[in-house]
Amino acid sequence: MKILLGGVPFGRNNVGDEAILACVVRIVCAARPDADLSVSTDDPATARRLGVRTVPLFGFEPPYSRDEMAAELRAHDAFIWSGATGLSDYPEIPTEMLRIAQAAGRRTVIWGTGMNDELNPAKYRVLPGKRRLLLRMLGAASLGLWNGVAWEEHRRVARARAKIAATVDATSLAVVRDPESREQILKCGAKRDIVVGADSALILEPAPFDSLALSDGVRAVLAHPGPKVGFCVSAQREVRNRAALIAHFDRIVADGSRRLLFIPMNPLTDSKLMAGFRAEMRHPDRAAVLEGRREPDEVLAVAARTDLIVSSRLHLVIFASIVHVPFIGISRGSKVDNFLAPYGLTSVGSVEDCDFDRLGRETERLLAGRAGFEARSRAVRADLLARLDRARGLLKGVLG
Repeated sequence: MKILLGGVPFGRNNVGDEAILACVVRIVCAARPDADLSVSTDDPATARRLGVRTVPLFGFEPPYSRDEMAAELRAHDAFIWSGATGLSDYPEIPTEMLRIAQAAGRRTVIWGTGMNDELNPAKYRVLPGKRRLLLRMLGAASLGLWNGVAWEEHRRVARARAKIAATVDATSLAVVRDPESREQILKCGAKRDIVVGADSALILEPAPFDSLALSDGVRAVLAHPGPKVGFCVSAQREVRNRAALIAHFDRIVADGSRRLLFIPMNPLTDSKLMAGFRAEMRHPDRAAVLEGRREPDEVLAVAARTDLIVSSRLHLVIFASIVHVPFIGISRGSKVDNFLAPYGLTSVGSVEDCDFDRLGRETERLLAGRAGFEARSRAVRADLLARLDRARGLLKGVLG
């Protein structure tokens, strides 16, 4: 059986996406050991690393060949859209790929995806320009009785949601990573059963720590006898109040008993951003940045050596949960909040409006109460893995 995995920007320096991919390959290989796997990725090294065939990254800029994409989808027996949050972040991409495979009579699976409570504003809002100006003028001409911008945005979202529903209904299996995502898909109008599984990255295992090539600065932070806080802020959407954020970092390390480790989940953009944070701290020698391109299992091994993780990137929070390190989420869309909910946690605000006082209190509470957190974490993880196992059984049936 020939199976194509894609619909996610694999190979684009996102550690979370690569963790998903490595784990989905493992899951599919367990479900169908004799299958030939292909991955749509921008990183040809994936072939050697995961033992799969690679094809170009379809659906994402720079321009790709739609004819080649359609040919690859038809040349495979099944297409698995392999996770992430694309149903809300970039729904037009996976839905198009799924529709092409479905029209060719191929088996299609939505696997482990999530959906935020709103579609990507950058794609579905009417941004400043001629069209927005025209709609505002028409609204003014109606003496305020018709809001042209709101009407157009509603039309775009409704059209996208209708496509999502139709595509989901035509799949052989639809598995989402949390109940909230299931609810959002049903709100689109989908009629089929939506299975609540879990994020595939939950089965990731850490690399042996002694095998890691780390800088002297990172090793010094991790060898520090006192508490160590891992921190990640996405460069895609930065925390708005930078000065308050730097002040928070300074408070963490102020008395010298603690250390701060910046853990980029994108080795290019996040690393540059967090190197800038470190440079602005009063005691940059009490902090370090994990530099270089890292495999997901390496990042997990580093996260396991910290005492607390704070992140606006979902998958660093997921990594912390795997090794039962306490974590704090900063919301960047509802996906972080959805993951925190089973732990009885809520985010400390969003990247646009972070509550730094609460962040400070949560930091102290979790550093002092790791044992209690670990007990809750083990129970939640057992439930998530049970959900994932049930979904894996369904996947095996679809691919069998």
